[in-house]
Amino acid sequence: WERPIGSPFDASLPAPEEEAGGEAFPDPETAHIERLLAPLGFRVSESEPERINLLIPTIDLRHLFGGYIAKFNLARKLAEAGHRVRIVTVDPTPELPADWRRQVEAYSGLAGAMSRIEVAFAREQGEVAIGPRDRFVATTWWTAYHARDAVALTEGDRFLYLIQEYEPFTFVMGSWAAIAAETYSFPHAALFSTEFLRAYFAANRIGVYSGDPADGDRSSVSFENAITAVRAPSAADLAERESRRLLFYARSEPHAKRNMFELGMIAISRAIEAGTFGEGWEFFGIGSVSGRARVAIANGNELDVLPRQDQARYGEILGGYDVGLSLMLTPHPSLVPIEMASAGLLTVTNTFATKTAERLAAISANLIAAEPSIEGVAAGLAAAVARVDDHEGRVRGAAVDWSSDWERSLDPSAMAAVQRLLGFG
Repeated sequence: WERPIGSPFDASLPAPEEEAGGEAFPDPETAHIERLLAPLGFRVSESEPERINLLIPTIDLRHLFGGYIAKFNLARKLAEAGHRVRIVTVDPTPELPADWRRQVEAYSGLAGAMSRIEVAFAREQGEVAIGPRDRFVATTWWTAYHARDAVALTEGDRFLYLIQEYEPFTFVMGSWAAIAAETYSFPHAALFSTEFLRAYFAANRIGVYSGDPADGDRSSVSFENAITAVRAPSAADLAERESRRLLFYARSEPHAKRNMFELGMIAISRAIEAGTFGEGWEFFGIGSVSGRARVAIANGNELDVLPRQDQARYGEILGGYDVGLSLMLTPHPSLVPIEMASAGLLTVTNTFATKTAERLAAISANLIAAEPSIEGVAAGLAAAVARVDDHEGRVRGAAVDWSSDWERSLDPSAMAAVQRLLGFG
């Protein structure tokens, strides 16, 4: 075995080079961060109407996953509460088709929403006019930098931070993680995606919980992102199946490393080699935007990676599988394993810090919590396969204790708290 020179595991010093000559070029990673944080050109004008400005990275119809659906639904609910709401994109936006608003409105909870919401493409416009009493909602770590800068120009003293992950965990430990972590020190109130995530911030004294826990409670609220509504199969449907199928949330892209694609693949292979899966099992992947169509796994088997589905089709196909595998090495529970469980899949997911086995089991008996290790996940798969023929139990477990309706997720109590945190009333 030879160490792959130039791989991430090669710690040897590079060969000495002759002194470089010619033109100097910016470092690509540094330049990328600087582009993200480049000022947006906010301009304060007394003539501007008072708005709530919800800052999002961009609008890219290929990447409207659960996090973006939450952002648009929050904008909708604020507009329905009588506020003038504007979505502001802070990154360059790709050319959108003429019917892009209709396509956004096809997602859960968003029917008719875009007629009530203004949209400003900040990088394309070059300048964004704001009023002195405008409010701002940040939705990612780099939009938090822009929200902080905007608040400094107005009469406000903080922004509302929609926190859907502890974002330093979306990077390797380094500059990106440090720059993301800094945002939790900015003056803000917090809207946490799930009580799981809020508990992690509280336990680790991060952000609004950096001081007195009671202050953190007063300065935050949590909600449950609505999962995709799924029709679970009946016990009779499950009993009639001639083959068994595993579905893996197979996110192999570099920006989705927290979904532990490689660990999941190895664990599936280890389980196959251990005889966990008998004759007639088929293996499928879902979730990849640009992954390979088929990936080799143990004993000549293949993982057939399905093309990306729209939300409605995704909800339709989930019930056709028996065992789910969906991992995420962060405190957020992730919506995918809960959706799988709601479709009757015995679903292996992983624990992490405040994301405990007990808390996951309280959502659904179909969720099987594993340690985030090869052996732990392989053991979880064995536990899932052992329960596949408990058809009645799978149907009972499909009644998950989680919202599948944005009206429940952002109910009047939650929206009253959001408006209070924005400084209304």
